[in-house]
Amino acid sequence: MTSPAKFKKDKEIIAEYDTQVKEIRAQLTEQMKCLDQQCELRVQLLQDLQDFFRKKAEIEMDYSRNLEKLAERFLAKTRSTKDQQFKKDQNVLSPVNCWNLLLNQVKRESRDHTTLSDIYLNNIIPRFVQVSEDSGRLFKKSKEVGQQLQDDLMKVLNELYSVSQMGAWLFNKQREAAFGSLWP
Repeated sequence: MTSPAKFKKDKEIIAEYDTQVKEIRAQLTEQMKCLDQQCELRVQLLQDLQDFFRKKAEIEMDYSRNLEKLAERFLAKTRSTKDQQFKKDQNVLSPVNCWNLLLNQVKRESRDHTTLSDIYLNNIIPRFVQVSEDSGRLFKKSKEVGQQLQDDLMKVLNELYSVSQMGAWLFNKQREAAFGSLWP
């Protein structure tokens, strides 16, 4: 192989290597961008879930208060009526007893909604905060590890390229020496 042809082939190899390295770097950069996007999406989702349950807890608490007010209003009304004596004489299925059962059921429902609101505020929302913080730490650590692996990969690729270039150069030198000894 003549020197200009060899030089051209070496330039082509170097250009191909550079192109492949750029492609690998672009892929690695794209992977990091995807990781960042995933992190942002998950953090946003967890924030939305927190906001949703905070609002839901507020609604449950308002509903609970309104039920309590409703039950108390009608319980006070039934307490003040002269039907107390009539109520004692009625059997279990009397309309007055059904009315009192209904009002007591509404009071229990009010307490249930208060409990549900407390669960949202004291258990679910803090858990979402914890998951969000944990996710942030995991994504940060993943990004650090990914960046380190990318750096190591690029280092190995560069070393491999250097070694292959050195091997090719030594091969060419030995071949030239071998052919040179055959033809004086």
